[in-house]
Amino acid sequence: MQTDYIPPPDIVIPTPDAVTPYVGYGISYDSNLLRLPSAASAQTMGIGSNLSDFTRSALFGLTVDKTFSQQHLTANLNAAKVNYDRFSQLDHIDKNAALNWNWHAGQQFQGNVGTSYTQGLTPFIDFHLLERNLRTTEKFYADGSWLLGPSWRLRGGLVHSKLWYDLASQQPGNNTQNQEELGLDYLAPSGSTIGLQLRHIKADYPNPELNGAIAVLNGYSQDELKAKIDWLLTGKTTLHFLGGWVSRKQDEFSSRNFSGINTRVSADWLATGKIAVSVAGWREIGAIDDVSVVYSLNHGASIGSSWQYSEQIRLVAQYRYIERNFNQSSELGAAYPNDTLRDMALSLVYNPTRQWRIQLSGTRSTQTLQNAAGGYVSNGVMLTTRYTF
Repeated sequence: MQTDYIPPPDIVIPTPDAVTPYVGYGISYDSNLLRLPSAASAQTMGIGSNLSDFTRSALFGLTVDKTFSQQHLTANLNAAKVNYDRFSQLDHIDKNAALNWNWHAGQQFQGNVGTSYTQGLTPFIDFHLLERNLRTTEKFYADGSWLLGPSWRLRGGLVHSKLWYDLASQQPGNNTQNQEELGLDYLAPSGSTIGLQLRHIKADYPNPELNGAIAVLNGYSQDELKAKIDWLLTGKTTLHFLGGWVSRKQDEFSSRNFSGINTRVSADWLATGKIAVSVAGWREIGAIDDVSVVYSLNHGASIGSSWQYSEQIRLVAQYRYIERNFNQSSELGAAYPNDTLRDMALSLVYNPTRQWRIQLSGTRSTQTLQNAAGGYVSNGVMLTTRYTF
């Protein structure tokens, strides 16, 4: 689960069959950087009553897009130096790298092999200490599909991921995951697909979590059986459904086990040639930091819309609502009370030229705790610019 709201990204679209460098610069203001409940909380931490800070970032990156016969290779490498005006102890460098080989073997076999690496500051939504806590993730994946005639497709994939934290107090969250998936799809003449997929996930946490005087190993196994539907309702509307049975069993503390229905439904609507709308609703388990063992049962909905006002100007609006229930992780219920998150953003994207992009975003994020004091309100403004050579 995404743990904090991120405005629409300033995406670099690589030029086909090219190596494309790019640079960027951004400045942002956040009224409550650490996501604290009040000024009194900040005073308790010894940082005064001011919760806000300005952030400046300088970005350097490179994209690669190459085609060799049927094979397609893409890559994106970038690093951003991030500096804070008040909380300079949080200064850090964000690092990102992604490489993908879209392979083809004739007309019936195709798939992807790739890897990614990401290092950045851990979001403050569930972590409020004024310490530089870098979180690093690595992922390796391979998938493929086989066309069994014009109407059926068999697909499968493997994913290995690893996550670790710099801060010692967070290292019980360090983990590795292995995921296997197998699916079968019916390809309708209309272009819609109806499928069934099986997924197995095994997660290992090498550093035990202290639960009182007991050291708990937080590994788990998760099995899923879901239906997957992509339905072309009209030429302008597509419906997506992914849902079914999910069972998670912890290596220890069986009270954290989960068994039930997970469902996500979404729709993409191209209202006009310039206006697009996306809506989604879901009921599913999600981790507080994407792959943590501490999970919640989430009920949520989102809506987003973009308006291509002109060739150079685009407006993007987004809203997301999530209710998180941590009762299944009962031993940690006191540390993670049930809550409601609301996030919204409005962005203006201006392209003076094909190579140059300027983006101005305003955001508002709130957390309301259920039956507990706390939560937060955060308002932000971000101005970024990026130039592609």
